[in-house]
Amino acid sequence: MTGAAERIQLMHMSRQLVQVELDEITARHNVDPIVQDEPEEEQIAHEAYYLQFPASLRQEASDMARYYQIFYCLENEIRDMIESQLEDTYGEDWWDEHCPETVRRSVENNKQREQDNGVTLRSSHPIDYTTFGELGEVLKFNWDIFGATFNSKRGMEKVLSSLNLLRGPIAHCAPLAEDEVVRLHLAVRDFYRLME
Repeated sequence: MTGAAERIQLMHMSRQLVQVELDEITARHNVDPIVQDEPEEEQIAHEAYYLQFPASLRQEASDMARYYQIFYCLENEIRDMIESQLEDTYGEDWWDEHCPETVRRSVENNKQREQDNGVTLRSSHPIDYTTFGELGEVLKFNWDIFGATFNSKRGMEKVLSSLNLLRGPIAHCAPLAEDEVVRLHLAVRDFYRLME
């Protein structure tokens, strides 16, 4: 097992241990560790806009927030993993030679669109402009590196494809069906199982 693969496996094991401890603290003190208090003035401004929506819609948004949080963490962890492993292997300029040309063009288009609309650029890292599907393309393009991280290329492709389909309703503000909630949890579990 390579140094990068060992670090990822240790990171995954550490995260599992932290999650167990966090679950115990949450249960013991009956608190939600994800909820954070926002400053009172922000809370007042937030409520002025948020409370104008129907209660049923606000409840649906609250229910969907947990799935967004799961996907947000997963997608960004995959980005971090890709960037750190390829940077460790090829140096800081890995993007230019170790990323598929179609993904690089798509990223340039996304960056240009943000610049043309005068919005704050989201990142100085090109990988932060990739779609979830493009992350899978980067992994496949560099399978000589990521084959040490995942125990099956076909399994990785299948799980990422499933996750990409599940991402649709989450990213586009549609409720996630009950079966799809189960499928999301299983797909995330399958993703990490591929790294064991």
